[in-house]
Amino acid sequence: MWANGSTMRLLLVEDDKHLGASIHRAIKSEGYACDWVMSCSDARMAVDDTDFDLIVLDWNLPDGTGPSWLQERRQNGLTSPCLMLTARTTVHDKIQGLDAGADDYLTKPFDLDELFARIRALLRRRAVAPSTSVTIGDIEINSAASTVAVKGQPVDLTKAEFDLLVCLSEKQGQFVNKTQLENALYDWDSAVTPNAIEVLISRLRKKIGGSYIQTKRGFGYELEVAA
Repeated sequence: MWANGSTMRLLLVEDDKHLGASIHRAIKSEGYACDWVMSCSDARMAVDDTDFDLIVLDWNLPDGTGPSWLQERRQNGLTSPCLMLTARTTVHDKIQGLDAGADDYLTKPFDLDELFARIRALLRRRAVAPSTSVTIGDIEINSAASTVAVKGQPVDLTKAEFDLLVCLSEKQGQFVNKTQLENALYDWDSAVTPNAIEVLISRLRKKIGGSYIQTKRGFGYELEVAA
C-alpha cells in the first residue's frame, strides 16, 4: 500500500489478544505496515519514536482510556489521524471520543471491510498535500511518482533507498540516528540486520553522490545540501 512513495504505517492499540491479533494480521494482509501495542504507556512510547500515518485506538486499555490518552497526545502535538474502536454506542460516548481528538469512530463488533473502508478514507485525507515535489539543493524528490533526480538527472532507487532519502529530507539540517531510521523504515517485527541502515546509506550515497549525506559518530546521519 503506497502513498507519497512509501508504505503506509499504522499503529494498532488494542489490549484484547485475540481481537488484536486478528486485526493486526488483517491490516498487514491489506499491504500496510502495522505495529501493535496493548497499553497507553506502550502507545505513548510508540508515537514518540515513530511517525504513524494512522492510529487505530481501542477505548478501554489496562492503564487508561483511549480518549484520555489521545487528548493528552493531541495536546503534545500528535497529528496522526485516529480511528477509535469501542463497544460503546451512545451518542454521548461518540461525542466524547471525537472531542478527545478521534477522526472517526467504529463500534464493536464490526466488519473488517468497513474497518478498511474507514482506514482508507482517513489515509486519503492525510495524503492530500499542496505539493508532491520537494527540491533540496540539487536533489528533487517527487513523492507522488516515487522518483528522484540529482542535477536534473533521474536516479534509480529501490523502495528502501527512496524511503530512507525521504526520511532524511524530512529532517534536513538535523541528524537522524540509526534507531530512528530503523523505526521509520521497518515494522517492529521485521528481521533487521545490525548493519541494514549502514548498507542502505552506502548504496544511497553511491547513487546520489557521497557529499549529500553526512555522518557524525554518536549523532547519526544528516542530509546536508549546500545553499
